[in-house]
Amino acid sequence: MSALADNNHKEADMATPEKKRWCRDIHVAKNTLRLDDMAYRSLLSGAAGIESASEIKSRSQYEAVMAAMKALGFRFRRKHPEVDPQAIRQKHMITARQEYYIKGLWRLASREKDEKSLRSFVQRITGAGDVILALRKLAASAGFDPDSKDGA
Repeated sequence: MSALADNNHKEADMATPEKKRWCRDIHVAKNTLRLDDMAYRSLLSGAAGIESASEIKSRSQYEAVMAAMKALGFRFRRKHPEVDPQAIRQKHMITARQEYYIKGLWRLASREKDEKSLRSFVQRITGAGDVILALRKLAASAGFDPDSKDGA
């Protein structure tokens, strides 16, 4: 076999990203359902006519195997993608920097430092500017300088 033909053969054997995902999904389902090797191979053979997940060649085979897994009770649990909170903020909402500043002032000046009491306080105030001014006043009345880095 020539070097070029050998290289083409290797490329044909390489799994595409989609096939890798299919294999991963099938193995996750197998492990979630706690199938032993014999039951797993029987399921593959009956559903798609294959002996191993790596033998899958088409989407229809993958879907047949996953339908069999679902019939046994498997359900996908979708992971929620990591979302940058700043990316989902609306224009009328505060910026991340303002939120950081508000929480810092709250921790500095309040008696109750938890998130619930901050939310209750914020609900009584309207608008982000009002919250910052109210917290600055609260910090000053408690004897702290809200503009210093150490809060003293």
